[in-house]
Amino acid sequence: MNTRPVQGWALPATAYALFEGNGARYLVLSDGRLLCYEGDAAPTTVLGPGPRPMGLLNDVVLTEDGARANLHDLSTRVEDVDGVGIVAAIAVEGALVYLDEQGALHRMAPDGERTVMTGVQTLHDANTTTVLVSVGDVLGIHGGLNGESMWLRPDRGSHGERITAATLLDGGALVAREGYAMTGDEDVVEIERWGSEGLLWRHAHAEVVLGLASTSIGVLAHDQSGAVLQLTREDSKELLHASSGVRAMVDLGGEVCIAAWFNVHALGPDGLQWTVEHPGMPSALSVFNSHLLVVGDDGNDWTGPEPLAVVDLEADVFDVDPSELTAWVPPPLQEDDNVPTMVDTTPSLESEEDAQAWQAPSGLLDALNEVAPKTSTDGADDEDLLAALTGDATQTVATPFAVDLGEHREVQAGPDGVAEVLLEATVAGAPKEGVVFAWSTADGREIGTKARLLLRLPKGTHRFELRVRHPDGRWAMDGIQVHVA
Repeated sequence: MNTRPVQGWALPATAYALFEGNGARYLVLSDGRLLCYEGDAAPTTVLGPGPRPMGLLNDVVLTEDGARANLHDLSTRVEDVDGVGIVAAIAVEGALVYLDEQGALHRMAPDGERTVMTGVQTLHDANTTTVLVSVGDVLGIHGGLNGESMWLRPDRGSHGERITAATLLDGGALVAREGYAMTGDEDVVEIERWGSEGLLWRHAHAEVVLGLASTSIGVLAHDQSGAVLQLTREDSKELLHASSGVRAMVDLGGEVCIAAWFNVHALGPDGLQWTVEHPGMPSALSVFNSHLLVVGDDGNDWTGPEPLAVVDLEADVFDVDPSELTAWVPPPLQEDDNVPTMVDTTPSLESEEDAQAWQAPSGLLDALNEVAPKTSTDGADDEDLLAALTGDATQTVATPFAVDLGEHREVQAGPDGVAEVLLEATVAGAPKEGVVFAWSTADGREIGTKARLLLRLPKGTHRFELRVRHPDGRWAMDGIQVHVA
Protein backbone atom coordinates (compact mmCIF):
# COMPACT_ATOMS: atom_id res chain seq x y z
CA MET A 1 0.00 0.00 0.00
CA ASN A 2 1.35 3.45 -0.89
CA THR A 3 1.94 5.80 2.03
CA ARG A 4 4.03 8.74 3.23
CA PRO A 5 6.33 9.18 6.25
CA VAL A 6 4.50 10.21 9.43
CA GLN A 7 5.79 11.69 12.67
CA GLY A 8 3.64 11.36 15.76
CA TRP A 9 3.31 13.60 18.79
CA ALA A 10 1.68 12.24 21.95
CA LEU A 11 -1.01 14.51 23.43
CA PRO A 12 -2.21 14.93 27.04
CA ALA A 13 -5.82 14.52 25.85
CA THR A 14 -7.46 13.67 22.53
CA ALA A 15 -7.78 16.54 20.04
CA TYR A 16 -10.87 16.74 17.84
CA ALA A 17 -10.47 20.06 16.00
CA LEU A 18 -7.74 22.22 14.42
CA PHE A 19 -7.64 26.01 14.08
CA GLU A 20 -5.41 28.08 11.81
CA GLY A 21 -3.97 31.39 12.91
CA ASN A 22 -0.94 33.46 13.93
CA GLY A 23 1.35 31.43 11.68
CA ALA A 24 0.65 28.22 13.63
CA ARG A 25 -1.94 25.52 14.17
CA TYR A 26 -4.04 25.17 17.30
CA LEU A 27 -5.37 21.84 18.58
CA VAL A 28 -8.66 21.76 20.53
CA LEU A 29 -8.45 19.08 23.22
CA SER A 30 -11.37 17.17 24.68
CA ASP A 31 -11.05 19.01 28.01
CA GLY A 32 -11.19 22.42 26.32
CA ARG A 33 -7.47 23.13 26.36
CA LEU A 34 -5.84 24.68 23.31
CA LEU A 35 -2.38 23.55 22.18
CA CYS A 36 -0.15 25.44 19.72
CA TYR A 37 1.88 23.55 17.10
CA GLU A 38 4.56 25.53 15.28
CA GLY A 39 6.18 22.70 13.36
CA ASP A 40 9.49 22.11 15.11
CA ALA A 41 8.55 20.61 18.48
CA ALA A 42 5.72 19.01 20.39
CA PRO A 43 2.57 21.16 20.78
CA THR A 44 2.51 23.42 23.83
CA THR A 45 -0.49 24.46 25.93
CA VAL A 46 -1.64 28.04 25.31
CA LEU A 47 -5.12 27.94 26.89
CA GLY A 48 -6.30 26.22 30.05
CA PRO A 49 -9.20 23.75 30.34
CA GLY A 50 -12.80 24.87 30.18
CA PRO A 51 -15.66 25.33 27.68
CA ARG A 52 -14.76 24.13 24.18
CA PRO A 53 -13.04 26.68 21.90
CA MET A 54 -15.09 27.25 18.73
CA GLY A 55 -12.95 29.79 16.88
CA LEU A 56 -9.83 31.93 17.06
CA LEU A 57 -9.25 35.55 16.03
CA ASN A 58 -5.70 36.76 16.73
CA ASP A 59 -5.33 36.15 20.49
CA VAL A 60 -9.06 35.98 21.28
CA VAL A 61 -10.76 32.58 21.59
CA LEU A 62 -14.54 32.24 21.14
CA THR A 63 -15.90 29.42 23.31
CA GLU A 64 -19.05 27.32 23.06
CA ASP A 65 -20.72 29.08 26.00
CA GLY A 66 -20.49 32.41 24.15
CA ALA A 67 -17.64 33.72 26.30
CA ARG A 68 -14.23 35.02 25.21
CA ALA A 69 -10.86 33.77 26.41
CA ASN A 70 -7.33 34.99 25.79
CA LEU A 71 -4.44 32.89 24.52
CA HIS A 72 -1.77 32.13 27.13
CA ASP A 73 -4.31 32.14 29.96
CA LEU A 74 -3.56 28.71 31.44
CA SER A 75 -6.03 28.93 34.32
CA THR A 76 -9.17 26.84 34.39
CA ARG A 77 -12.09 28.56 32.66
CA VAL A 78 -15.58 28.30 34.17
CA GLU A 79 -18.60 27.88 31.92
CA ASP A 80 -20.86 30.91 31.58
CA VAL A 81 -24.19 29.23 32.25
CA ASP A 82 -26.09 32.45 31.56
CA GLY A 83 -24.41 33.06 28.20
CA VAL A 84 -25.86 32.41 24.75
CA GLY A 85 -24.19 29.28 23.36
CA ILE A 86 -22.41 29.07 20.02
CA VAL A 87 -23.70 26.58 17.43
CA ALA A 88 -21.15 27.00 14.61
CA ALA A 89 -18.21 29.23 13.67
CA ILE A 90 -16.32 29.73 10.39
CA ALA A 91 -13.03 31.61 10.09
CA VAL A 92 -12.82 33.98 7.12
CA GLU A 93 -9.99 36.34 6.23
CA GLY A 94 -9.61 38.80 9.10
CA ALA A 95 -12.82 37.80 10.89
CA LEU A 96 -14.86 35.06 12.50
CA VAL A 97 -18.48 34.42 11.46
CA TYR A 98 -20.53 32.57 14.06
CA LEU A 99 -24.12 31.51 14.76
CA ASP A 100 -25.52 31.46 18.28
CA GLU A 101 -28.24 29.21 19.68
CA GLN A 102 -30.85 31.98 19.40
CA GLY A 103 -30.41 32.11 15.60
CA ALA A 104 -28.39 35.33 15.45
CA LEU A 105 -25.50 35.43 12.97
CA HIS A 106 -22.53 37.53 14.07
CA ARG A 107 -19.31 38.79 12.54
CA MET A 108 -16.38 39.17 14.93
CA ALA A 109 -13.47 41.31 13.69
CA PRO A 110 -10.53 43.14 15.31
CA ASP A 111 -12.47 46.40 15.16
CA GLY A 112 -15.52 44.96 16.93
CA GLU A 113 -18.53 42.68 16.52
CA ARG A 114 -21.82 43.11 14.73
CA THR A 115 -25.01 41.11 14.31
CA VAL A 116 -25.38 40.38 10.60
CA MET A 117 -28.89 38.88 10.67
CA THR A 118 -31.34 37.00 12.86
CA GLY A 119 -33.68 34.03 12.43
CA VAL A 120 -30.92 31.83 10.97
CA GLN A 121 -31.42 28.11 11.27
CA THR A 122 -28.14 26.82 9.78
CA LEU A 123 -24.81 28.40 8.86
CA HIS A 124 -23.55 26.42 5.82
CA ASP A 125 -20.61 28.47 4.53
CA ALA A 126 -19.04 31.92 4.63
CA ASN A 127 -16.35 33.99 2.95
CA THR A 128 -15.12 37.57 3.29
CA THR A 129 -18.21 39.09 1.65
CA THR A 130 -21.10 36.63 1.82
CA VAL A 131 -22.70 33.91 3.93
CA LEU A 132 -24.73 30.87 2.88
CA VAL A 133 -27.47 30.23 5.43
CA SER A 134 -30.89 28.64 5.88
CA VAL A 135 -33.55 30.95 7.28
CA GLY A 136 -36.45 28.71 8.11
CA ASP A 137 -36.81 26.39 5.12
CA VAL A 138 -35.20 28.78 2.65
CA LEU A 139 -31.54 28.51 1.66
CA GLY A 140 -29.95 31.75 0.49
CA ILE A 141 -26.83 33.83 -0.02
CA HIS A 142 -26.68 37.03 2.05
CA GLY A 143 -24.23 39.87 2.53
CA GLY A 144 -21.62 39.04 5.12
CA LEU A 145 -21.72 42.52 6.65
CA ASN A 146 -25.39 43.52 6.53
CA GLY A 147 -27.35 40.31 5.87
CA GLU A 148 -28.84 41.70 2.66
CA SER A 149 -30.48 38.99 0.56
CA MET A 150 -28.55 38.30 -2.66
CA TRP A 151 -30.05 34.96 -3.80
CA LEU A 152 -32.78 32.64 -2.51
CA ARG A 153 -33.17 29.05 -3.65
CA PRO A 154 -36.72 28.20 -4.85
CA ASP A 155 -38.63 25.60 -2.85
CA ARG A 156 -39.21 22.20 -4.46
CA GLY A 157 -42.21 19.95 -4.01
CA SER A 158 -45.22 20.06 -1.74
CA HIS A 159 -43.98 17.59 0.90
CA GLY A 160 -40.87 19.47 1.92
CA GLU A 161 -37.19 18.71 1.69
CA ARG A 162 -33.96 18.75 3.67
CA ILE A 163 -30.75 20.50 2.66
CA THR A 164 -28.07 17.95 3.57
CA ALA A 165 -25.02 19.94 2.39
CA ALA A 166 -24.30 23.32 0.81
CA THR A 167 -21.27 25.44 -0.07
CA LEU A 168 -20.52 28.73 -1.80
CA LEU A 169 -19.10 28.29 -5.31
CA ASP A 170 -18.04 30.91 -7.91
CA GLY A 171 -20.75 33.50 -7.26
CA GLY A 172 -23.35 30.81 -6.67
CA ALA A 173 -23.89 27.71 -4.60
CA LEU A 174 -23.62 23.93 -4.70
CA VAL A 175 -26.51 22.27 -2.88
CA ALA A 176 -27.42 18.69 -1.92
CA ARG A 177 -31.04 17.99 -1.01
CA GLU A 178 -33.27 15.10 0.03
CA GLY A 179 -37.04 15.16 -0.58
CA TYR A 180 -39.48 14.03 2.11
CA ALA A 181 -42.02 12.31 -0.17
CA MET A 182 -42.14 8.51 -0.13
CA THR A 183 -42.69 8.13 -3.87
CA GLY A 184 -42.28 10.14 -7.03
CA ASP A 185 -39.89 12.90 -7.99
CA GLU A 186 -39.84 14.53 -4.57
CA ASP A 187 -38.01 11.67 -2.82
CA VAL A 188 -34.99 11.97 -5.12
CA VAL A 189 -31.59 12.76 -3.62
CA GLU A 190 -30.02 15.40 -5.83
CA ILE A 191 -27.02 17.72 -6.16
CA GLU A 192 -27.73 21.14 -7.68
CA ARG A 193 -25.34 23.74 -9.09
CA TRP A 194 -26.76 27.27 -8.89
CA GLY A 195 -25.23 30.30 -10.58
CA SER A 196 -26.11 33.97 -10.67
CA GLU A 197 -28.59 33.34 -13.50
CA GLY A 198 -30.30 30.27 -12.03
CA LEU A 199 -29.91 26.50 -12.05
CA LEU A 200 -26.89 25.37 -14.10
CA TRP A 201 -27.20 21.60 -13.67
CA ARG A 202 -28.70 18.92 -11.45
CA HIS A 203 -27.67 15.29 -10.79
CA ALA A 204 -29.64 12.57 -8.99
CA HIS A 205 -27.78 10.32 -6.57
CA ALA A 206 -28.59 7.06 -4.78
CA GLU A 207 -27.30 7.98 -1.29
CA VAL A 208 -27.76 11.04 0.91
CA VAL A 209 -24.94 13.52 0.26
CA LEU A 210 -23.24 14.84 3.41
CA GLY A 211 -20.48 17.08 2.05
CA LEU A 212 -19.58 19.27 -0.93
CA ALA A 213 -16.38 21.13 -1.85
CA SER A 214 -14.69 22.89 -4.76
CA THR A 215 -11.11 21.61 -4.89
CA SER A 216 -7.99 21.58 -7.05
CA ILE A 217 -9.10 18.26 -8.58
CA GLY A 218 -12.66 19.40 -9.28
CA VAL A 219 -15.98 19.69 -7.50
CA LEU A 220 -16.33 16.84 -5.01
CA ALA A 221 -19.18 15.34 -3.03
CA HIS A 222 -19.25 12.56 -0.44
CA ASP A 223 -22.24 10.55 0.74
CA GLN A 224 -23.28 8.57 3.79
CA SER A 225 -22.02 5.28 2.30
CA GLY A 226 -18.44 6.56 2.02
CA ALA A 227 -18.40 7.27 -1.73
CA VAL A 228 -16.38 10.29 -2.91
CA LEU A 229 -17.67 11.71 -6.22
CA GLN A 230 -16.14 14.05 -8.78
CA LEU A 231 -18.88 16.23 -10.29
CA THR A 232 -19.08 17.94 -13.67
CA ARG A 233 -21.94 19.48 -15.61
CA GLU A 234 -22.36 16.23 -17.54
CA ASP A 235 -22.13 13.57 -14.85
CA SER A 236 -20.51 12.32 -11.63
CA LYS A 237 -17.62 9.88 -11.27
CA GLU A 238 -16.74 7.88 -8.16
CA LEU A 239 -13.09 8.43 -7.15
CA LEU A 240 -13.11 6.26 -4.03
CA HIS A 241 -15.45 4.24 -1.90
CA ALA A 242 -14.21 4.43 1.70
CA SER A 243 -15.20 1.99 4.44
CA SER A 244 -17.38 4.63 6.12
CA GLY A 245 -18.56 8.22 5.71
CA VAL A 246 -16.04 11.03 5.27
CA ARG A 247 -15.44 13.08 8.44
CA ALA A 248 -12.99 15.69 7.11
CA MET A 249 -11.51 16.91 3.82
CA VAL A 250 -8.57 19.18 2.93
CA ASP A 251 -7.11 20.33 -0.39
CA LEU A 252 -3.36 19.87 -0.85
CA GLY A 253 -3.22 21.37 -4.36
CA GLY A 254 -3.28 18.62 -6.99
CA GLU A 255 -4.47 16.13 -4.36
CA VAL A 256 -7.32 16.12 -1.86
CA CYS A 257 -7.15 14.25 1.45
CA ILE A 258 -10.27 12.72 2.95
CA ALA A 259 -10.60 11.20 6.43
CA ALA A 260 -12.72 8.06 6.66
CA TRP A 261 -12.77 5.37 9.34
CA PHE A 262 -9.19 5.15 10.72
CA ASN A 263 -7.53 6.32 7.51
CA VAL A 264 -6.61 9.43 5.59
CA HIS A 265 -6.66 8.85 1.81
CA ALA A 266 -5.08 11.16 -0.74
CA LEU A 267 -7.06 11.39 -3.98
CA GLY A 268 -5.91 12.61 -7.37
CA PRO A 269 -8.06 13.21 -10.47
CA ASP A 270 -7.85 9.47 -11.22
CA GLY A 271 -8.40 8.10 -7.74
CA LEU A 272 -6.40 6.89 -4.73
CA GLN A 273 -2.76 8.02 -4.48
CA TRP A 274 -1.65 7.07 -0.95
CA THR A 275 -2.99 6.27 2.52
CA VAL A 276 -1.93 6.85 6.12
CA GLU A 277 -3.53 5.25 9.17
CA HIS A 278 -4.33 6.87 12.52
CA PRO A 279 -5.11 5.02 15.78
CA GLY A 280 -8.22 7.21 16.10
CA MET A 281 -10.91 8.04 13.56
CA PRO A 282 -9.62 11.32 12.06
CA SER A 283 -12.00 14.20 12.66
CA ALA A 284 -9.89 17.19 11.55
CA LEU A 285 -7.18 17.81 8.93
CA SER A 286 -5.02 20.87 8.28
CA VAL A 287 -2.13 21.73 5.97
CA PHE A 288 0.79 23.47 7.69
CA ASN A 289 3.79 24.38 5.53
CA SER A 290 4.68 21.09 3.81
CA HIS A 291 2.92 18.88 6.34
CA LEU A 292 -0.55 17.45 6.85
CA LEU A 293 -1.83 17.46 10.43
CA VAL A 294 -4.30 14.78 11.52
CA VAL A 295 -6.20 14.41 14.81
CA GLY A 296 -9.01 12.09 15.82
CA ASP A 297 -10.61 9.99 18.53
CA ASP A 298 -11.41 6.28 18.47
CA GLY A 299 -14.32 6.81 20.87
CA ASN A 300 -12.92 4.35 23.42
CA ASP A 301 -12.09 5.95 26.77
CA TRP A 302 -10.01 2.96 27.84
CA THR A 303 -7.24 3.49 25.30
CA GLY A 304 -6.18 6.98 26.32
CA PRO A 305 -5.53 10.09 24.19
CA GLU A 306 -4.87 9.67 20.49
CA PRO A 307 -1.76 11.36 19.01
CA LEU A 308 -1.23 14.17 16.55
CA ALA A 309 -0.01 12.79 13.20
CA VAL A 310 2.22 14.96 11.01
CA VAL A 311 2.51 13.65 7.43
CA ASP A 312 5.53 14.77 5.38
CA LEU A 313 4.08 15.90 2.04
CA GLU A 314 7.48 16.53 0.46
CA ALA A 315 8.84 13.03 1.08
CA ASP A 316 8.53 10.31 -1.55
CA VAL A 317 5.55 7.99 -1.54
CA PHE A 318 6.64 4.44 -0.72
CA ASP A 319 5.04 1.03 -0.52
CA VAL A 320 4.43 -0.68 2.82
CA ASP A 321 2.49 -3.63 4.17
CA PRO A 322 -0.88 -2.39 5.53
CA SER A 323 -0.02 -3.91 8.94
CA GLU A 324 2.87 -1.42 9.27
CA LEU A 325 0.86 1.75 8.62
CA THR A 326 0.74 2.61 12.33
CA ALA A 327 4.44 2.03 13.04
CA TRP A 328 4.77 5.81 13.56
CA VAL A 329 2.41 5.95 16.55
CA PRO A 330 4.28 7.28 19.62
CA PRO A 331 3.83 5.89 23.13
CA PRO A 332 1.45 7.89 25.32
CA LEU A 333 2.78 10.73 27.42
CA GLN A 334 4.32 9.53 30.66
CA GLU A 335 2.71 11.17 33.62
CA ASP A 336 4.86 12.48 36.46
CA ASP A 337 5.57 9.76 39.01
CA ASN A 338 3.22 11.44 41.49
CA VAL A 339 0.34 11.79 39.03
CA PRO A 340 -1.51 10.06 40.45
CA THR A 341 0.21 8.25 43.35
CA MET A 342 -1.24 6.20 46.11
CA VAL A 343 -0.86 7.72 49.57
CA ASP A 344 1.17 5.26 51.63
CA THR A 345 -0.66 5.88 54.90
CA THR A 346 -4.13 4.43 55.33
CA PRO A 347 -6.66 7.23 56.04
CA SER A 348 -8.41 7.30 59.39
CA LEU A 349 -11.51 5.12 59.28
CA GLU A 350 -14.55 5.59 61.45
CA SER A 351 -15.55 1.99 61.98
CA GLU A 352 -14.34 -1.59 61.75
CA GLU A 353 -16.69 -2.06 58.79
CA ASP A 354 -14.91 0.76 56.94
CA ALA A 355 -11.55 -0.78 57.74
CA GLN A 356 -12.63 -4.07 56.20
CA ALA A 357 -13.78 -2.23 53.08
CA TRP A 358 -10.38 -0.54 52.83
CA GLN A 359 -8.50 -3.86 53.11
CA ALA A 360 -10.91 -5.91 50.93
CA PRO A 361 -10.56 -7.46 47.57
CA SER A 362 -7.34 -8.73 46.18
CA GLY A 363 -6.16 -7.92 42.65
CA LEU A 364 -8.47 -8.20 39.67
CA LEU A 365 -6.17 -10.65 37.93
CA ASP A 366 -6.08 -12.96 40.96
CA ALA A 367 -9.86 -12.86 41.16
CA LEU A 368 -10.25 -13.73 37.50
CA ASN A 369 -7.80 -16.64 37.89
CA GLU A 370 -9.55 -18.19 40.88
CA VAL A 371 -10.39 -21.88 40.41
CA ALA A 372 -13.61 -23.16 41.90
CA PRO A 373 -13.11 -26.10 44.32
CA LYS A 374 -14.05 -29.52 43.07
CA THR A 375 -17.19 -30.95 44.62
CA SER A 376 -18.89 -34.30 44.48
CA THR A 377 -22.54 -34.70 43.52
CA ASP A 378 -25.18 -37.11 44.71
CA GLY A 379 -28.71 -37.94 43.71
CA ALA A 380 -30.19 -35.11 45.79
CA ASP A 381 -28.10 -32.57 43.95
CA ASP A 382 -29.20 -34.08 40.63
CA GLU A 383 -32.83 -33.74 41.67
CA ASP A 384 -32.27 -30.09 42.61
CA LEU A 385 -30.64 -29.47 39.24
CA LEU A 386 -33.51 -31.20 37.41
CA ALA A 387 -36.01 -29.09 39.34
CA ALA A 388 -34.17 -25.93 38.40
CA LEU A 389 -34.06 -26.91 34.73
CA THR A 390 -37.74 -27.82 34.60
CA GLY A 391 -38.86 -24.67 36.40
CA ASP A 392 -40.09 -26.51 39.51
CA ALA A 393 -37.53 -24.84 41.76
CA THR A 394 -38.20 -21.57 43.55
CA GLN A 395 -37.41 -18.68 41.19
CA THR A 396 -35.24 -15.77 42.35
CA VAL A 397 -34.57 -12.41 40.75
CA ALA A 398 -31.06 -10.96 40.80
CA THR A 399 -30.75 -7.79 42.86
CA PRO A 400 -29.89 -4.72 40.72
CA PHE A 401 -26.13 -4.16 40.91
CA ALA A 402 -24.57 -0.71 40.56
CA VAL A 403 -21.61 1.38 41.64
CA ASP A 404 -21.63 5.15 42.27
CA LEU A 405 -18.61 7.44 42.68
CA GLY A 406 -20.68 10.55 43.29
CA GLU A 407 -20.59 13.92 41.58
CA HIS A 408 -17.54 15.40 39.88
CA ARG A 409 -15.36 17.10 42.46
CA GLU A 410 -13.32 20.29 42.70
CA VAL A 411 -10.64 20.59 45.39
CA GLN A 412 -7.95 23.07 46.33
CA ALA A 413 -4.26 22.22 46.16
CA GLY A 414 -1.99 22.84 49.11
CA PRO A 415 1.05 25.16 49.20
CA ASP A 416 3.04 22.48 47.35
CA GLY A 417 0.53 22.45 44.46
CA VAL A 418 -0.76 18.97 45.38
CA ALA A 419 -4.06 17.87 46.90
CA GLU A 420 -4.88 14.63 48.73
CA VAL A 421 -8.13 13.21 47.38
CA LEU A 422 -10.04 10.22 48.73
CA LEU A 423 -12.26 8.42 46.22
CA GLU A 424 -14.90 6.09 47.63
CA ALA A 425 -17.20 3.66 45.86
CA THR A 426 -20.79 3.15 46.94
CA VAL A 427 -21.84 -0.32 45.79
CA ALA A 428 -25.49 -1.36 45.73
CA GLY A 429 -26.84 -4.87 45.25
CA ALA A 430 -23.72 -6.79 46.32
CA PRO A 431 -22.57 -8.57 49.50
CA LYS A 432 -19.79 -7.12 51.66
CA GLU A 433 -17.42 -9.94 50.78
CA GLY A 434 -16.18 -11.17 47.42
CA VAL A 435 -16.53 -7.91 45.47
CA VAL A 436 -13.58 -7.08 43.19
CA PHE A 437 -12.53 -3.47 42.47
CA ALA A 438 -10.38 -2.16 39.60
CA TRP A 439 -9.54 1.56 39.53
CA SER A 440 -7.92 3.05 36.41
CA THR A 441 -6.88 6.39 34.97
CA ALA A 442 -8.42 7.82 31.79
CA ASP A 443 -5.71 6.16 29.71
CA GLY A 444 -6.56 2.70 31.10
CA ARG A 445 -3.68 2.36 33.61
CA GLU A 446 -4.78 0.36 36.69
CA ILE A 447 -3.97 2.17 39.96
CA GLY A 448 -5.94 0.42 42.70
CA THR A 449 -7.94 -2.66 43.69
CA LYS A 450 -9.74 -1.60 46.87
CA ALA A 451 -13.02 0.09 47.70
CA ARG A 452 -11.27 3.33 48.57
CA LEU A 453 -8.50 5.12 46.74
CA LEU A 454 -6.40 7.88 48.33
CA LEU A 455 -4.41 9.91 45.79
CA ARG A 456 -2.02 12.84 45.64
CA LEU A 457 -2.99 14.95 42.62
CA PRO A 458 -1.32 18.05 41.17
CA LYS A 459 -3.25 21.00 39.76
CA GLY A 460 -5.32 20.16 36.71
CA THR A 461 -8.26 17.97 35.72
CA HIS A 462 -8.05 14.23 36.30
CA ARG A 463 -10.51 11.46 35.40
CA PHE A 464 -10.73 8.06 37.05
CA GLU A 465 -12.89 5.02 36.34
CA LEU A 466 -13.88 2.11 38.53
CA ARG A 467 -15.02 -1.33 37.42
CA VAL A 468 -16.58 -3.55 40.09
CA ARG A 469 -17.23 -7.28 39.78
CA HIS A 470 -20.06 -8.89 41.73
CA PRO A 471 -19.33 -12.35 43.19
CA ASP A 472 -21.85 -13.77 40.69
CA GLY A 473 -19.80 -12.44 37.75
CA ARG A 474 -21.73 -9.26 36.89
CA TRP A 475 -19.86 -6.00 36.27
CA ALA A 476 -20.72 -2.38 37.03
CA MET A 477 -18.76 0.76 36.14
CA ASP A 478 -18.69 4.46 37.00
CA GLY A 479 -16.32 7.39 36.46
CA ILE A 480 -15.48 10.60 38.27
CA GLN A 481 -13.62 13.78 37.33
CA VAL A 482 -11.53 15.62 39.88
CA HIS A 483 -10.36 19.17 39.27
CA VAL A 484 -7.51 20.43 41.46
CA ALA A 485 -7.30 24.23 41.47
